[in-house]
Amino acid sequence: MTEQTPVTQEDVARRAGVSRSVVSYVLNNGPRKVSEETRQRVLAAINELEYRPNEFAQRLKQGSDAVQNAIGIVTGGKGYNLIERPYYNMILSGLYDYAYQQHQQISFLVYWDALHDPIFFNKHIHEQEISSLILILPSLIPHTKKDQALLDQMVARIPSIVSLEEMVRDLPTVGIDRAAAAHTAMSHLIGLGHQRIVFIGLNDQRVTGHRQALLEHNLPVDPKLIAFLEGSSAPTGSAYNITTRYLEDRVDFTAIFTATDEAAIGAIAAVKDRGLRVPEDIAVVSIDNIELASMVRPALTTVDIPKHMLARVAIQSLQTQKAFPGQSQVSTMLPTKLIIRESCGANRAP
Repeated sequence: MTEQTPVTQEDVARRAGVSRSVVSYVLNNGPRKVSEETRQRVLAAINELEYRPNEFAQRLKQGSDAVQNAIGIVTGGKGYNLIERPYYNMILSGLYDYAYQQHQQISFLVYWDALHDPIFFNKHIHEQEISSLILILPSLIPHTKKDQALLDQMVARIPSIVSLEEMVRDLPTVGIDRAAAAHTAMSHLIGLGHQRIVFIGLNDQRVTGHRQALLEHNLPVDPKLIAFLEGSSAPTGSAYNITTRYLEDRVDFTAIFTATDEAAIGAIAAVKDRGLRVPEDIAVVSIDNIELASMVRPALTTVDIPKHMLARVAIQSLQTQKAFPGQSQVSTMLPTKLIIRESCGANRAP
């Protein structure tokens, strides 16, 4: 974006057909009340003109180094998927830690819904504020015309963007092969003699890996043994409820494969609350290897995802994009590894 005369509140006022004081009231949520129709007119003008409060421009005139070292994080969804999840806590801690090591700064972490406010969007998603962006859970960005237009603006404004775990548009991605991770977990259970295995997770590549493993071992794919987590609930509680329903309905199965460790912990709790044992009665295997996986009892057999490495490579990708602007950037798939502990019953297999 070429340098141009900064947009002022007077410009916004003229575009919206209001006084400058009304623009100020909208920007500051007071002190006087503005009608909703007038407020929407002002917001539309702010969006069209890409107005940003002067405090940001003045601060950034102090030097370009701060901008070049500034990274923003945008996550799809409304937040509970990130902040309340131990898995994403580990990724976030890795991002902040490695950014600090590289003399970079995480300027903000915002949820996608917050970007619908044009004032907020123009303050933060701007090349005079940050040079790089990290997208987390981009699959939760709605596919509405408005949301995709926001994504277009974001990509146009910020020169260096990387997506974590999930591909979006043609942006470089740092992730893992979820289908392969699920295949590893399922193959381990099948190798221990299990044929009736419940899958609890999301309808993504992990259920694909679950099905592939069954077919490769000439086992039927029973739709009744596939249950998807409730989108509005935390995975632990949702998996607990699903497992409880399977046990109450006396469904025939000997093992559970969950897409996340948090879901596995909920499944184990449900099994135990029904008076059954893990792994003697029902084996459990999952994906993630969060810290709690080694601390629950029985300790959880899980496929390790290198969470801190995901963060490190994401920061490195942003640095590479800045060092070689305009060049095509590659995506990176990191390896996973099965961690065998107690919940699968491997130590009890013949």
